[in-house]
Amino acid sequence: MFERAMTGLHVALTAALAAMAVASVLLGADFELLAARQGNGAWWFIGIWLVLSALIAVLPGSIVQWRAGLCVSAAALLVAALAGLWRGAPHAMAMGIALLTLAAILVFSAWQLRARPHKPAHLARSDARPADWKRRLCWWIVVLCMAEAFRMAQLGAGNAVKGAGSFGMLLVFFVLLPALSVSTWFPRLAGIGWLLATVPMTWLLWRTPSVSVAIGMALVAAGGVMLLRAPVQDIDKSEMPQ
Repeated sequence: MFERAMTGLHVALTAALAAMAVASVLLGADFELLAARQGNGAWWFIGIWLVLSALIAVLPGSIVQWRAGLCVSAAALLVAALAGLWRGAPHAMAMGIALLTLAAILVFSAWQLRARPHKPAHLARSDARPADWKRRLCWWIVVLCMAEAFRMAQLGAGNAVKGAGSFGMLLVFFVLLPALSVSTWFPRLAGIGWLLATVPMTWLLWRTPSVSVAIGMALVAAGGVMLLRAPVQDIDKSEMPQ
């Protein structure tokens, strides 16, 4: 169930962003993600993202989930292109062509996916791996840090707290998440990246003393240690989508 939920979150992200682009063009600036830090667009995005993630997660099979997500993203991009042309948005023609091209690439990629071959039962049992609880805990650390950073950026008291939340979201998105994404093949590199992320968090804690920042720094440090001790997993290429 954990893998299905994570797949749903990954697949639905692009579709949710495209849906927000459509909403901002058709319904006004109140649905923009960066509308003077009012937070309305961001909350709408989170709601749409979670709903799409839940709908995609219940689909049978990872191939079907990825196909559904890619097709939904393509449809949202198509509607965004048409809405921009209809409303006369700036650079509507150039953006429309770019979005239509991207939508075509997504549809083509969706139908190029192939179901992975099934292994015999005795081979599947012999290749079974223990649950990778260290990386799963790190994923939950990423979720908690991003949620708290978003709360600080949108609902924090004062510009200092809001700035700390915005910096935290950038740190999670551009450091923690990419490092964790490659931790299956490069766990040492991912662990070093997480431990290095505690350096700017220490500076942030010094500039803006906060219990949330202190707890987040401790969690990131613990996650970095777990990734350093995580084993390298060999991925059987015959199981990957073709």
